[in-house]
Amino acid sequence: MAQKRFSKYKEEALKHGIKILDIYRGKDKEVVRFIYKDKVYLATIKGYRENITPEEFVKQLLSSIKY
Repeated sequence: MAQKRFSKYKEEALKHGIKILDIYRGKDKEVVRFIYKDKVYLATIKGYRENITPEEFVKQLLSSIKY
């Protein structure tokens, strides 16, 4: 279950049509698995969510999608 302090990131993602499935936290990065337009994607975020704004988090997720 996600911690309450990270719920704002999930809510911001939902506003843009992104459903976050899970997040793997590594030593210096996070790997996010999410659904966008009925497809599952993986995105690597350098650093951690608490160091960026929810808007920047969503921007990084969307920029990781390769069409």
